[in-house]
Amino acid sequence: MDLEKIKEFMQENLLTKKEAMRLTGQSLTAFDQAVATGRLKPFFEKGEGRGTVRLYLKSDVERYNKERIEHLKKIGRK
Repeated sequence: MDLEKIKEFMQENLLTKKEAMRLTGQSLTAFDQAVATGRLKPFFEKGEGRGTVRLYLKSDVERYNKERIEHLKKIGRK
C-alpha cells in the first residue's frame, strides 16, 4: 500500500462537508437534507455523534449538484 498515492487520491477526490457545501452553493440545512434523504451520501464516514467525520467524493457532489440545478430549472427556480 502506497500511502503517498492514497493521500494524493484523498486530496484530489474527497471533500469535507464545508467544501461540498461551497461547491453546491447550499446552506447547511439544505445540504444536510440532501444527505438525510439519501440524495448525497458520504464516501467515508467514521465516528459517532458530533465527532463523526464524513468525506464526500467530489464526483458524487458534482453529479448531485448538476441534478439539483436541473431540477431547479425544471420547476422554474434559478
